[in-house]
Amino acid sequence: MQWLNSISLAKDYSWHNSYPFLQKEFLTALEENACINGESGWQSHYLQLEEQKVLLPAFIKKHSYGEYVFDWGWAEAYQKHGLNYYPKLIIAAPFTPVTGPRLITNEPGLNGQEISSALQQHCRDQELSGVHYLFCNQAERNLLQDHNWHLRKSVQFHWHNYQYTNFEHFLSTFKSRKRKSILKERLKIQQANIQITTLSANEIGEDDWNFFYYCYQSTYAKRGMQGYINLHAFKMMAATMQEHMILIKASHENQPLACALYFKDQENLYGRYWGCAQEITGLHFELCYYQGIEYCIKHGLKHFNPGTQGEHKISRGFEPSFCYSLHHLTHEGFHDAVGNFVREEAIELGHYQKNCYQQLPFNQQNMPPLRED
Repeated sequence: MQWLNSISLAKDYSWHNSYPFLQKEFLTALEENACINGESGWQSHYLQLEEQKVLLPAFIKKHSYGEYVFDWGWAEAYQKHGLNYYPKLIIAAPFTPVTGPRLITNEPGLNGQEISSALQQHCRDQELSGVHYLFCNQAERNLLQDHNWHLRKSVQFHWHNYQYTNFEHFLSTFKSRKRKSILKERLKIQQANIQITTLSANEIGEDDWNFFYYCYQSTYAKRGMQGYINLHAFKMMAATMQEHMILIKASHENQPLACALYFKDQENLYGRYWGCAQEITGLHFELCYYQGIEYCIKHGLKHFNPGTQGEHKISRGFEPSFCYSLHHLTHEGFHDAVGNFVREEAIELGHYQKNCYQQLPFNQQNMPPLRED
């Protein structure tokens, strides 16, 4: 196994999947604008398995920020026992809690045992505490999980397009009270004379970018944090990934109020970043949920991931869905302890998902199946 400290060194990098967050352009924008590497605590460590012609988006981490699979408790347990949890290795799309492929390859018939063994041995060789394979898709989960990994679940709320013809068709599947609540919510935005504009990447002007970035950083600042991605990186992505990005903006009398930045591919819409200059009731739901749903219906997209957390999404038709990560810790005792933890956690999350499912707003004949995969 070889490792590379920049995606630009992966000369045979070939990515034909439309998933945006591992496109070379996305990773290059993060690298060239110092969002990763340097003092970020994210060190590019792309792994090449030459025998199987596989490239993995790997990073050595000195903290757990920007991952969204929370292992702070594991790090604390290491510290209490006089051990170092950091540095560790993650396989992930940086700052992006979105399920997708992680094995970058065109080769069929991959060997999960060989890939797993190579990753786990690499951690031992590099004196890393373990490897964490975040937000993996079902195919890669099936390929790898039986080879000395622990499977960890989390729950997000996703929207699925059941061949809706328009937003009204979508709402017609709701219980009457739930449908009226959303109509009332949207009506308030219309009555406030708020204009909603959808901009493709090449339509986003300098003023739009400056306003978006102000909103983006303001959202993080409310939680005492700073956004992980800088303005130059966002603009570089828009210039090199035009088919993958849109900005939805709310204005009143030509003054911007709020905006939401989305990524997309051939089948999916990903709500990523939101912020506002003025708090207006219902505006977040309009820009981050309802506009996204309408965009999916209009453009025939099958699935909408609006971001992490948020039980308020349930009443708006977003289904509780499992996300998965795989974990291997080099220390055998902690590896076993983490296995016990994630198995117990999965039981509780199963109960949580079913409880959320019962709260969905759909009428009985339109209830979707419980998504357990």
